[in-house]
Amino acid sequence: MHHLVPRKLPMSLKRLFATGCLVAVSLSAAQAGNFSFTFGGSGVSGSLDLTYAANPNTGVLPGTSPNPVDPTGSCIVTGIAGTFSDSNIGILNSAVTSIELSNPAHPEPANLLAPNSFGFFVIANGVKTPDGVAPGFSYDNLLYPGGSPQAASDYPFHGGFFDIYGLVFHTASGKSVNFWSNGDFGGGPTYGVGVTDGTDVLDYVGNVSVVPEPVEWSVIAGGVLVVGALARRWSASRKAA
Repeated sequence: MHHLVPRKLPMSLKRLFATGCLVAVSLSAAQAGNFSFTFGGSGVSGSLDLTYAANPNTGVLPGTSPNPVDPTGSCIVTGIAGTFSDSNIGILNSAVTSIELSNPAHPEPANLLAPNSFGFFVIANGVKTPDGVAPGFSYDNLLYPGGSPQAASDYPFHGGFFDIYGLVFHTASGKSVNFWSNGDFGGGPTYGVGVTDGTDVLDYVGNVSVVPEPVEWSVIAGGVLVVGALARRWSASRKAA
């Protein structure tokens, strides 16, 4: 009986595999990214597919008011698709049609941690808060692949894929939705959903769970193709030598 002895890969070929993996990661980072997830809470559910790009307006300038930059590690959400349901107000599998573009307003000069992209999606009758009535849903359209930092001076919880302001998107039902992270209280980040018709807040759900979809196989496949091409070149050069 013959025993197959595994052969060690030459160091040059190992480097090729490592290079292929790095190239795959670089390709993924250089292109517009995708982040897809499903979500569910009390009466609300759906799925979202976001496209995002690197944020050129990041940095840290402590002690400034208002903060003139967005947090390091943030990306800009540039597009959206998916479906949204809210059985509390009769919305069922409504198509997500577009995202509300960022409109920085800086209405909280004392909040040194508010991102530069912070603004309000205006609601005619406002939004009741513990401090009074806000002009609308706060949002900034920022995505944090590595988890959000603290984004308000008076609210320490953080760590979600969005910060506590999140994003606003529109649906075919004619309703607009604010989707944000409440932060991590110790059991993983939770999220919140607010729905409006532009005049009033129609629903507000504060304990929403998010399940991200796996990393796209196209990125992994791209890395495999790169490795294969490099390996063939290495083999050909060995034969020619």
